Amino acid sequence: MADNEQGPETEAESADNETEREGERVMSRANGAEILREVAAGVENGTIDIEGENGFTVAVPERFELEVEYEATDDEAELEVELEWQIEDGEAVSADE
Repeated sequence: MADNEQGPETEAESADNETEREGERVMSRANGAEILREVAAGVENGTIDIEGENGFTVAVPERFELEVEYEATDDEAELEVELEWQIEDGEAVSADE
């Protein structure tokens, strides 16, 4: 897959009324870093905008839970960064300390 080629993107809604959107593609380290900088700027500004066919906008509260996870096997490594917060009446709610 080329650097600019989009991989599979999915959107699903569960029985619990949970919406999940995810996309995956192969890219250069420089392109990946640019996307991460855009996400970081969105976190700092309080709104993350994801572009693309299944794009979306996410309001980020002032405080949230951050989880960074690294997994490695003999033939694959994975780094996940996850931000989590509560939603009340459709609005993002800051996490407690």
